[in-house]
Amino acid sequence: MSFERVMKFGGAALADGPAVERAGRIVRDLGGERPVVVVSAHQGVTSLLDSVAHAAAMGQVEGDRIRIRHRSLLRQLGLDSELLNRYFAELASLLAEIGRRRQLLPGERDLVLSYGERMSARIVAHALKKAGLPATPVDAFDLGLTTDSNHGAARPLRESQEAVREALLQVPGVPVVTGFLAQDRHGNLTTLGRNGSDLTASLVAEAVGAAELELWKAVGGMMTADPTLVPDARVIERLSFEEAAEFAFHGAQVLHPEALAPALRAGVAVRFLDVNHPSAPGTVLDEHRAGGGPVGIAARLLLLRIGLPANGCGSRAERLVELAASLVRHGVEPAAWTVNGDRVEVLVVPGQAVDALLTEIGRRASVEKDLALVALVGRASSDDTELASRALDALARAGAPAREAIVGASRASQLFVVGASDLERAVRGLHAALLSPEGARFS
Repeated sequence: MSFERVMKFGGAALADGPAVERAGRIVRDLGGERPVVVVSAHQGVTSLLDSVAHAAAMGQVEGDRIRIRHRSLLRQLGLDSELLNRYFAELASLLAEIGRRRQLLPGERDLVLSYGERMSARIVAHALKKAGLPATPVDAFDLGLTTDSNHGAARPLRESQEAVREALLQVPGVPVVTGFLAQDRHGNLTTLGRNGSDLTASLVAEAVGAAELELWKAVGGMMTADPTLVPDARVIERLSFEEAAEFAFHGAQVLHPEALAPALRAGVAVRFLDVNHPSAPGTVLDEHRAGGGPVGIAARLLLLRIGLPANGCGSRAERLVELAASLVRHGVEPAAWTVNGDRVEVLVVPGQAVDALLTEIGRRASVEKDLALVALVGRASSDDTELASRALDALARAGAPAREAIVGASRASQLFVVGASDLERAVRGLHAALLSPEGARFS
C-alpha cells in the first residue's frame, strides 16, 4: 500500500496533552487511508535538553526536568506513566557520564537532543492508538535515513531514499516518525538543525512518492511578516517554492531552509496548515506563482558585517575566494554577500564559529556589529527599481533608514541592512507601505 500523504506536526502543535489529542483528531479525520506522521519534540523540549546537556558538561546533572515535563504530558493524555521509563533511564545515564567527564563529546549533544523526538513519537503513537487509530512509533534512523557526519546540522544523502520507502512499507498502522533525527554512514546518530523535522517530512514524502506534504503548525500558514512584529500580518494563500525558500533562508522561523528541495524534486504538493483551524486553506506552495510583487517580509536580527579590503592584499576576486573558503572551513553560513568598490563584505550570525573565523583572518578584517537584515520577498513583475525605491522611502519614513540595499542578488527578494535597534520599525514600515491593501500595487 502506498502513502498518499505525509503530515508533519511541529513542537507548538504538540505543546501539551490537549494539543496532542487535537493532532490525533486531525490525523484521523483528514489523514486519508494511511498517512505517514512526522513529529517534532514537544514545545520547549529541545531547548530544555540542550540546556541540561550543557549543564551536565559543567557537572550539574538535571535530568529530572525532562522526566517531569513528559510525565505531565502522559498524565494529561491518560497514558501509562511508565511508558517512557526506558528513555528516562538512558538519558539519565548519558547525562551522568557527561557530568563525570565534564565534557560534551562530538555527537553527544545530538544524542541528548534526540530524546525529544523519540519520546514525542511514542506519546503521539500511543495517543493515536488510544483514539482507535493503529499507529507505530518509528525512529527515522531505523528507517535508514542517512546523512553526512556534520553533527548538529547534518545534510541528507540521496542514497537512503529507497531504504526509507521499503522500511516504511513494513510498519504496521500509521507510522509516527521522529523528525530531526538521522544517522551517518557509520551508524552514528545525527540531527538536521533548526526546524529539521520539516526536512525529515520532505525527505519522507519524496521517498514514498506522496502526493502531498502537510506541515501542520500553530500558526495559520506562511505570514506576510512575523506577527509579533506586525500585528496585522496576514496568511499568504499562495507562494512559489522559491519564495518560500527565501523566507526560510532569511530568518522566517516556520521552515527549515532546505526543507522544500526534496518535495520540489519529487513533485510533491506542499501546504502549511493551522492546527487551530484545520479547515482553513493555509498556504499552498506552487512551483510557479502567478502574478508578481512582494508577498512578505523575513528578517534576521543581530548580524555582523565582516569586510576584507583588496588594497595590497590581492584582487577583489581573490579576497572573495579567500573569504568564502574561510567561511566553509569554519562552518559559517553567510546571510548575504556584498561587493563595495575594493571591499568584499559578508553578513553573518555571531557565534563561536564566527569568532574562530575572525581569529583566522586577523586584523585585515573590519567588523560592524548590531545590524539586522530585512528581506522583501517577491519581485515586482514590471519594475524592480521602482519597488526598491519605494522600499527605501518607506524605511526612511519609518525612522529605520537602510544602511545598505542589496538589490538584484536574488530573483525572489530584495535585501536591506538596517541597525538592529531599527528592525521592528523597518518591518512595520515596509509592511504598511508595500503589503497592506492600501500600499500594495505591484501585481
